[in-house]
Amino acid sequence: MATTDGKGRRRGTVRPELKELLAPLGVVPARVDDADARAVLQRDGAVILTDRGDDPEELVTAAGQLLGARLRELFGIRVQHGVDADTLSLHSDGATVTVDVHGRAVRLRDPDEDYLFMLCTRPAPRGGDSVLIDGYGLVEALRAARPELHAFLTTCDVDFFGGWAARPHSVPLTPLVRGLVEHTRRGRRAVRASDYALPVPREPRWDAHLAHLDDYADVLATAQECAARFRLEAGELLVMDNYRFLHGRDAHAGERTMHVMTVRTTEAF
Repeated sequence: MATTDGKGRRRGTVRPELKELLAPLGVVPARVDDADARAVLQRDGAVILTDRGDDPEELVTAAGQLLGARLRELFGIRVQHGVDADTLSLHSDGATVTVDVHGRAVRLRDPDEDYLFMLCTRPAPRGGDSVLIDGYGLVEALRAARPELHAFLTTCDVDFFGGWAARPHSVPLTPLVRGLVEHTRRGRRAVRASDYALPVPREPRWDAHLAHLDDYADVLATAQECAARFRLEAGELLVMDNYRFLHGRDAHAGERTMHVMTVRTTEAF
C-alpha cells in the first residue's frame, strides 16, 4: 500500500500481481530525422529527434516544426540539472506559476500544458534512463481489471496539489479541482498523475477516495518498475503528448542535464 511522507508526497508500492497487466504499457519512442518527425508524433504521441546539438533554443525550433499553427502558448525553457539523483516517479507535467509584472499577472507555467519538449545536453554517466507509460492504454487496462479504480479515475474529482504539507510559493492555496482522467471540450483525453493529490475538500466519501488514490499510486509504481527503458543521449530531443503519457526516470549517479520546455496548443483545456 502507498505511503505518504512528511511533505505530503504519496509513494506507491510495487504490486507483483499487477506486473503482467501493466508491463506492456511502457513505450520506447522512435528515433527519427526531421522529415518524418511530425508524422511519427501524430501517429505515436511521442518521438525522439536526433542530432539537435546543445542549444536550448532547439526546443523552440522543434515546437514550431512539429506543432506549427496549433501552437498557442510557449512557456520558458528551464534547466533540469541533477547530481546523484533519486528515482523520479511517474507524473504529468504542469504547474501553476503566476507572477506580477508591473501590476499584470503573467503565467510562467500552466497546469494544462499539453506537449513536452526535453533536450538532453549531458546524460548521466550511470543510470537516468527514461520511462514513458501510455496513459490511454493504462486507463483501458484498468477498465476490466480494476473497474472500481477506473470509475474513480474517470468520474471523480481530486484536489490536484492538496497534499502539500508546506506549500512552495508556486502552489496556490485555492484547491485545483480536476479529474485524473478527463476530456477537453473538443474531446481530447488527458490522463494525469500527481504525488500530492487528495480528495476534494469536504468530500463525503473521503476515505474511499483516499484509498483509490493510494491504489492508483501503487499501479503507477508497478507500471514504472516493469516498463521498458530508453536512454536519451547528448543532442537527442524527446517530444511527447503530455495528455497521453506519464513519464519518469531512474535514479542516476553523476551529473545529468536536460533543458525542458512545455507548451499549450489550440487543443488544450
